[in-house]
Amino acid sequence: MKKGDNNSIMVFSNPDNGLQKDYRFSLEFFVFEENERQIAYCPSLDISTSGATFNEAVGSFYEMLQLYIECCVENNTLHDDLIAHGWKLHKKQMQPPTFAVLMKKPEMKKLVGGKIGYEKVVAPARIPMVV
Repeated sequence: MKKGDNNSIMVFSNPDNGLQKDYRFSLEFFVFEENERQIAYCPSLDISTSGATFNEAVGSFYEMLQLYIECCVENNTLHDDLIAHGWKLHKKQMQPPTFAVLMKKPEMKKLVGGKIGYEKVVAPARIPMVV
């Protein structure tokens, strides 16, 4: 991946199998407290989960992300779902929605514009490309 381009999904040849290609990407998500729970929220996919602690929320998010990806791959809907969430296709990579677009979401306005303390986390992922 290009430096500073952490959120784009890029296509790579799988070294284990030269014919198989895969997507590699990182997603930014935020962890904040709400109603005595730690919430992990990814605005570029509009998915969230929670845990009693920061570590539980992060672990739960990774599980949720894996299930989301597996479901989309099994149903061959990953591309369409990303487009529906505002991602753009550029050559062999998908670009996430811009910060300006994400800030139109009420959740992001509340998080960034409010007085809620949060921590940004970057989640790496790698999935097979469905042809």
